[in-house]
Amino acid sequence: MITKINTNISEKTNKRIINLLYDVNTWCFGYDNNLSKNLNKPNSGFIYKSYTAHPEANFFAHDCLNTYATCIMDTVEQNCFLNFKKLKRIYWNWYSPGATMKFHQDDDEDNTYSIIYNLHTNDGGTEFKYNDKLDFYKSNESEAFLFPSKLYHRGVAPSENLNRFVLNIKVEI
Repeated sequence: MITKINTNISEKTNKRIINLLYDVNTWCFGYDNNLSKNLNKPNSGFIYKSYTAHPEANFFAHDCLNTYATCIMDTVEQNCFLNFKKLKRIYWNWYSPGATMKFHQDDDEDNTYSIIYNLHTNDGGTEFKYNDKLDFYKSNESEAFLFPSKLYHRGVAPSENLNRFVLNIKVEI
């Protein structure tokens, strides 16, 4: 159900991506399940949407980050059991200590898979929930997770480290 892939992408490349992310000035407050935003909701970290496929038109926000993301996507595809038909979205997440995320699905379609890619090692991670069981996967640099997008999961903010940067890609198979 969850495939862990060591992409072997270099630390130098990941640092280049993180430096680009630090320069993005359009980060938004994150929110799970498209729930309404309100002052009584805990901090869910930040999100930057650099690509979203829409039926009418594709939305591109950052060519350089999207190039890195598609290279990571291609590396995951090369090391997994699936063939990706279509890129549906590229999201970047930035978590700091104290951020609290809720379990959510990236999509509810059977033909959609998600990729979580860790840009650096930290004490945060990703937690998956299925069959009343919780599995936590710590953020290890250059490690990716491929899973059905309808699998409930959530980002876990770091507590000792000050930041956690993560790439989330959604593909159609």
